[in-house]
Amino acid sequence: MALASVYTALSVAGIIVDVLLAPHASFAMPYEPLANEVAYVSRYGPSICWGAFFQFGSAIPLGIFAAVTGSRLRFLGVRAAGETIAFCGGIAAMLMLMLSALAGWTLSTADITDTAGAVRALQLLGFAAGGPGFVAPLGLFVAGVSVTSSLHRLIPRWLMWLGILIASASELSTLTLLTWNAAIFIPMGRFISIIWMFCVAATLPTTLPIHIVGARGPAISPGTAA
Repeated sequence: MALASVYTALSVAGIIVDVLLAPHASFAMPYEPLANEVAYVSRYGPSICWGAFFQFGSAIPLGIFAAVTGSRLRFLGVRAAGETIAFCGGIAAMLMLMLSALAGWTLSTADITDTAGAVRALQLLGFAAGGPGFVAPLGLFVAGVSVTSSLHRLIPRWLMWLGILIASASELSTLTLLTWNAAIFIPMGRFISIIWMFCVAATLPTTLPIHIVGARGPAISPGTAA
Protein backbone atom coordinates (compact mmCIF):
# COMPACT_ATOMS: atom_id res chain seq x y z
CA MET A 1 0.00 0.00 0.00
CA ALA A 2 2.87 2.37 0.80
CA LEU A 3 4.45 2.02 -2.64
CA ALA A 4 1.12 2.59 -4.39
CA SER A 5 0.63 5.71 -2.26
CA VAL A 6 4.07 7.11 -3.11
CA TYR A 7 3.57 6.41 -6.82
CA THR A 8 0.18 8.14 -6.74
CA ALA A 9 1.46 11.11 -4.73
CA LEU A 10 4.33 11.76 -7.14
CA SER A 11 2.06 11.38 -10.17
CA VAL A 12 -0.45 13.85 -8.72
CA ALA A 13 2.35 16.23 -7.73
CA GLY A 14 3.45 16.38 -11.36
CA ILE A 15 -0.07 17.39 -12.40
CA ILE A 16 -0.39 19.98 -9.64
CA VAL A 17 2.94 21.64 -10.41
CA ASP A 18 1.94 21.90 -14.05
CA VAL A 19 -1.30 23.65 -13.08
CA LEU A 20 0.54 26.04 -10.75
CA LEU A 21 3.44 26.93 -13.04
CA ALA A 22 1.55 26.86 -16.33
CA PRO A 23 -1.97 28.12 -15.50
CA HIS A 24 -4.50 28.24 -18.30
CA ALA A 25 -2.05 26.48 -20.62
CA SER A 26 -2.29 23.02 -22.14
CA PHE A 27 0.71 21.01 -23.25
CA ALA A 28 1.00 21.05 -27.04
CA MET A 29 0.19 17.67 -28.55
CA PRO A 30 2.35 16.06 -31.25
CA TYR A 31 -0.36 16.47 -33.88
CA GLU A 32 -0.49 20.25 -33.34
CA PRO A 33 1.68 22.72 -35.30
CA LEU A 34 5.33 22.79 -34.27
CA ALA A 35 5.07 26.50 -33.51
CA ASN A 36 2.68 25.72 -30.64
CA GLU A 37 5.18 23.35 -29.04
CA VAL A 38 8.10 25.75 -29.42
CA ALA A 39 6.05 28.55 -27.85
CA TYR A 40 5.00 26.33 -24.93
CA VAL A 41 8.55 25.16 -24.23
CA SER A 42 9.89 28.71 -24.42
CA ARG A 43 7.35 30.01 -21.93
CA TYR A 44 6.87 27.13 -19.52
CA GLY A 45 10.30 25.54 -19.19
CA PRO A 46 10.19 25.40 -15.35
CA SER A 47 6.82 23.62 -15.45
CA ILE A 48 8.20 21.00 -17.85
CA CYS A 49 11.30 20.54 -15.68
CA TRP A 50 9.36 19.99 -12.46
CA GLY A 51 6.88 17.74 -14.20
CA ALA A 52 9.74 15.62 -15.53
CA PHE A 53 11.24 15.45 -12.03
CA PHE A 54 8.06 14.10 -10.45
CA GLN A 55 7.41 11.77 -13.37
CA PHE A 56 10.90 10.28 -13.09
CA GLY A 57 10.45 9.93 -9.35
CA SER A 58 7.10 8.15 -9.73
CA ALA A 59 8.70 5.51 -11.94
CA ILE A 60 10.85 4.26 -9.06
CA PRO A 61 8.06 3.16 -6.66
CA LEU A 62 6.21 1.71 -9.65
CA GLY A 63 9.16 -0.55 -10.46
CA ILE A 64 9.53 -1.55 -6.82
CA PHE A 65 5.79 -2.27 -6.63
CA ALA A 66 6.12 -4.59 -9.64
CA ALA A 67 9.07 -6.40 -8.06
CA VAL A 68 7.40 -6.76 -4.66
CA THR A 69 4.14 -7.97 -6.20
CA GLY A 70 5.98 -10.55 -8.29
CA SER A 71 7.87 -11.73 -5.21
CA ARG A 72 4.63 -12.04 -3.27
CA LEU A 73 3.01 -14.09 -6.04
CA ARG A 74 5.95 -16.50 -6.06
CA PHE A 75 5.77 -16.81 -2.28
CA LEU A 76 2.07 -17.62 -2.58
CA GLY A 77 2.86 -20.49 -4.91
CA VAL A 78 2.18 -18.91 -8.30
CA ARG A 79 4.35 -20.67 -10.89
CA ALA A 80 2.93 -19.49 -14.19
CA ALA A 81 3.91 -17.45 -17.21
CA GLY A 82 1.56 -14.72 -16.03
CA GLU A 83 3.79 -13.92 -13.07
CA THR A 84 6.83 -13.50 -15.33
CA ILE A 85 4.82 -11.44 -17.82
CA ALA A 86 3.66 -9.19 -14.99
CA PHE A 87 7.20 -8.60 -13.73
CA CYS A 88 8.59 -7.87 -17.19
CA GLY A 89 5.67 -5.55 -17.94
CA GLY A 90 6.14 -3.64 -14.70
CA ILE A 91 9.86 -3.12 -15.25
CA ALA A 92 9.31 -2.10 -18.89
CA ALA A 93 6.67 0.42 -17.79
CA MET A 94 9.09 1.88 -15.25
CA LEU A 95 11.83 2.28 -17.88
CA MET A 96 9.47 3.88 -20.40
CA LEU A 97 8.22 6.36 -17.80
CA MET A 98 11.81 7.28 -17.00
CA LEU A 99 12.63 7.73 -20.69
CA SER A 100 9.62 10.01 -21.13
CA ALA A 101 10.66 12.07 -18.10
CA LEU A 102 14.21 12.46 -19.39
CA ALA A 103 12.90 13.61 -22.77
CA GLY A 104 10.74 16.17 -20.98
CA TRP A 105 13.65 17.38 -18.87
CA THR A 106 15.76 17.83 -21.99
CA LEU A 107 12.97 19.95 -23.47
CA SER A 108 13.18 22.26 -20.46
CA THR A 109 16.89 23.04 -20.86
CA ALA A 110 18.11 26.40 -22.09
CA ASP A 111 18.35 27.17 -25.81
CA ILE A 112 16.60 23.95 -26.86
CA THR A 113 14.04 26.03 -28.77
CA ASP A 114 16.79 27.32 -31.05
CA THR A 115 16.48 24.00 -32.88
CA ALA A 116 12.84 23.44 -33.74
CA GLY A 117 13.53 19.97 -35.12
CA ALA A 118 15.00 18.88 -31.78
CA VAL A 119 11.92 20.18 -29.98
CA ARG A 120 9.65 18.10 -32.20
CA ALA A 121 11.81 14.97 -31.85
CA LEU A 122 11.90 15.23 -28.05
CA GLN A 123 8.18 15.95 -27.94
CA LEU A 124 7.41 12.86 -29.98
CA LEU A 125 9.78 10.71 -27.91
CA GLY A 126 8.31 11.94 -24.63
CA PHE A 127 4.76 11.35 -25.82
CA ALA A 128 5.47 7.92 -27.31
CA ALA A 129 7.39 6.69 -24.26
CA GLY A 130 5.03 8.17 -21.67
CA GLY A 131 1.91 7.31 -23.67
CA PRO A 132 1.57 3.93 -25.41
CA GLY A 133 5.17 3.02 -24.58
CA PHE A 134 4.35 3.22 -20.86
CA VAL A 135 0.71 2.16 -20.80
CA ALA A 136 1.06 -0.96 -22.98
CA PRO A 137 3.61 -2.75 -20.72
CA LEU A 138 1.71 -1.48 -17.68
CA GLY A 139 -1.27 -3.36 -19.10
CA LEU A 140 0.81 -6.53 -19.26
CA PHE A 141 1.70 -6.07 -15.59
CA VAL A 142 -1.93 -5.55 -14.63
CA ALA A 143 -3.16 -8.50 -16.70
CA GLY A 144 -0.44 -10.85 -15.48
CA VAL A 145 -1.13 -10.14 -11.82
CA SER A 146 -4.92 -10.12 -12.19
CA VAL A 147 -5.33 -13.37 -14.10
CA THR A 148 -2.79 -15.48 -12.20
CA SER A 149 -3.93 -14.18 -8.81
CA SER A 150 -7.57 -14.86 -9.56
CA LEU A 151 -6.89 -18.36 -10.87
CA HIS A 152 -5.16 -19.12 -7.56
CA ARG A 153 -8.05 -17.51 -5.63
CA LEU A 154 -5.79 -14.83 -4.19
CA ILE A 155 -7.88 -11.79 -5.18
CA PRO A 156 -11.62 -11.22 -5.67
CA ARG A 157 -13.09 -12.07 -9.05
CA TRP A 158 -14.26 -8.49 -9.62
CA LEU A 159 -10.69 -7.25 -9.25
CA MET A 160 -9.57 -9.65 -11.97
CA TRP A 161 -12.19 -8.26 -14.36
CA LEU A 162 -11.17 -4.71 -13.49
CA GLY A 163 -7.59 -5.66 -14.31
CA ILE A 164 -8.62 -7.22 -17.62
CA LEU A 165 -10.56 -4.05 -18.51
CA ILE A 166 -7.54 -1.88 -17.70
CA ALA A 167 -5.20 -4.18 -19.61
CA SER A 168 -7.46 -4.13 -22.66
CA ALA A 169 -7.55 -0.33 -22.73
CA SER A 170 -3.80 -0.24 -22.20
CA GLU A 171 -3.06 -2.48 -25.16
CA LEU A 172 -5.51 -0.57 -27.35
CA SER A 173 -3.44 2.55 -26.61
CA THR A 174 -0.83 1.20 -29.03
CA LEU A 175 -3.22 2.18 -31.83
CA THR A 176 -2.14 5.75 -31.07
CA LEU A 177 0.88 4.99 -33.24
CA LEU A 178 -1.55 4.69 -36.16
CA THR A 179 -4.23 7.24 -35.27
CA TRP A 180 -4.37 10.03 -32.69
CA ASN A 181 -8.00 9.14 -31.97
CA ALA A 182 -6.79 6.12 -29.98
CA ALA A 183 -5.04 8.42 -27.48
CA ILE A 184 -8.20 8.25 -25.36
CA PHE A 185 -7.07 4.81 -24.15
CA ILE A 186 -3.88 6.24 -22.62
CA PRO A 187 -5.47 7.96 -19.58
CA MET A 188 -7.88 5.04 -19.19
CA GLY A 189 -4.99 2.65 -18.69
CA ARG A 190 -2.76 5.05 -16.79
CA PHE A 191 -5.11 6.43 -14.16
CA ILE A 192 -7.61 3.63 -13.57
CA SER A 193 -4.63 1.35 -12.95
CA ILE A 194 -3.87 3.41 -9.83
CA ILE A 195 -7.17 2.28 -8.30
CA TRP A 196 -6.29 -1.29 -9.27
CA MET A 197 -2.88 -1.01 -7.58
CA PHE A 198 -4.43 0.02 -4.27
CA CYS A 199 -6.95 -2.81 -4.48
CA VAL A 200 -4.25 -5.40 -5.20
CA ALA A 201 -2.04 -4.09 -2.40
CA ALA A 202 -4.99 -4.34 0.00
CA THR A 203 -6.34 -7.76 -1.04
CA LEU A 204 -3.34 -9.85 -2.13
CA PRO A 205 -2.48 -12.07 0.86
CA THR A 206 0.80 -11.61 2.71
CA THR A 207 0.61 -15.09 4.26
CA LEU A 208 -0.29 -18.43 2.74
CA PRO A 209 -4.07 -18.89 2.51
CA ILE A 210 -5.46 -22.08 4.02
CA HIS A 211 -6.46 -23.52 0.65
CA ILE A 212 -2.84 -23.57 -0.60
CA VAL A 213 -0.93 -24.27 2.60
CA GLY A 214 -0.91 -28.04 2.02
CA ALA A 215 2.37 -29.53 3.14
CA ARG A 216 4.32 -26.27 3.05
CA GLY A 217 4.24 -25.85 6.80
CA PRO A 218 3.49 -22.74 8.89
CA ALA A 219 2.78 -19.54 6.97
CA ILE A 220 5.32 -16.76 7.07
CA SER A 221 5.07 -13.24 5.73
CA PRO A 222 7.16 -12.02 2.78
CA GLY A 223 6.57 -8.40 3.80
CA THR A 224 3.87 -5.87 3.15
CA ALA A 225 5.77 -3.14 1.31
CA ALA A 226 3.35 -3.08 -1.62
